[in-house]
Amino acid sequence: MTARIVLVDDHPVVLAGLQALVLGLPDLELAGLASCAAEALALVRGERPDIVVLDMGLPGMSGLTLAERILEERPATRIVMLTHYEEPSYVQKALRIGIRGYVLKASAGEKVAQAIRSVLSGGVYIDSELEDFRSEWIRKLCPIAGVTTATASDTLTYREMQVLRLAAVGHSNKEIARRTGLGIKSVETYRYRACKKLMLHSRLDIIRYGASHGWILDV
Repeated sequence: MTARIVLVDDHPVVLAGLQALVLGLPDLELAGLASCAAEALALVRGERPDIVVLDMGLPGMSGLTLAERILEERPATRIVMLTHYEEPSYVQKALRIGIRGYVLKASAGEKVAQAIRSVLSGGVYIDSELEDFRSEWIRKLCPIAGVTTATASDTLTYREMQVLRLAAVGHSNKEIARRTGLGIKSVETYRYRACKKLMLHSRLDIIRYGASHGWILDV
């Protein structure tokens, strides 16, 4: 299945590089290019892309603010943020907003491709150069006392595993139903059964379990 992508950056050279990268990936279709927030919003509204690769340092409106606007209008859109900022506070804010990929502009193009594929598959990608933040983020999500030792592959059916993995990376039951072709009631049932088998009692437990088993971060 081909995913549609919009690229947003106010630097023509960077935008051209991203365009060349995307055109070289056969499973991606370029839906449009934008150099400012207004152009990006118009493209997202008109083209309804699956993913947006977005520069944080846009003129007039920050990439974080633009990401919030996009996700308010189209929550199913996946966003990969390109930035020079390595500070943990920026990464944390991006993740809280709902951005699924955070890549440093100094990184090679291959990392952008990895982030796109990871995010489209339901994962969260944080640049490997931010190792200290990544390690701390996983530690906070997965305190040793809070992670069950049950192994999903030994206890869950295919559908239970599928639903739980999507829930672990933040998808709602409605989104899971859309992605899997299941009905909402079926999603609720599979999620309940998976949680019961693994003794997971809350959404945070699901996230912790997913992070501890490598479902959330792809590097």
